[in-house]
Amino acid sequence: MTISFEAIPNNVDLAGDKKLQRALLEWQPNFLSWWKEMGPTDFNADQIYLRTAVSVEAGGWAHFDYVKMPEYRWGIFLAPPDANRTIGFGDVLGKPVWNEAPGELRKELRRIIVTQADTEPASVEQQRLLGHTAPSLYDLRNLFQVNVEEGRHLWAMVYLLQMHFGKDGARRGRGLVGAPLGQR
Repeated sequence: MTISFEAIPNNVDLAGDKKLQRALLEWQPNFLSWWKEMGPTDFNADQIYLRTAVSVEAGGWAHFDYVKMPEYRWGIFLAPPDANRTIGFGDVLGKPVWNEAPGELRKELRRIIVTQADTEPASVEQQRLLGHTAPSLYDLRNLFQVNVEEGRHLWAMVYLLQMHFGKDGARRGRGLVGAPLGQR
C-alpha cells in the first residue's frame, strides 16, 4: 500500500488522480479556515498532543503517531481493498462490497454520505467551548481528539462524494464548511 504525505496525507493515491487532488487541495484551505474559526478554542498548543493516522494496516485499523494540535494534518486513510470483504448488514448482507455505488442506490447512498458529512462539522461546532470546562489536561486532550476525528470523518465523506459521485457529489460537498470542491 502506497502512503503519500504530500499536502494531504493519504493512502488513496491522490497523486495519481490530479483532478481529485486539485479539488481536495482547493477545499483544504476553507476547511482549515473553518477549523480555526469554529474548532476548539483557547488552549495551550504546546500541551496538547493528538493521535494522527499515519497508515492503515491489515493487522489493525491504523498506526497512529502523536502530534501537537497546531501540527495536526487531516488526510484520507481507507482500509485496503479486500476481495473477500462482504457487506455486513441490510438487504445485501453477505454480498460482496461495492467498488462503485450501484445505480439504483446512488441517490440514497449520496444522501446518507451528505447527511453524515454534515454532522461532523456540527459536532465540532457544538463542542467548541467545552475545553473551557475540561477538568484536566487528559480530558482536554481527549475532547480535542474527538474533534479532530470528526474533522477526519468529514474529510472521508468529502473524498467519497468527490470520488464516487462526480459533479453532483462535488456540488453537494461545496456546502460543507462553505468550501468549494472542483468539478470532476
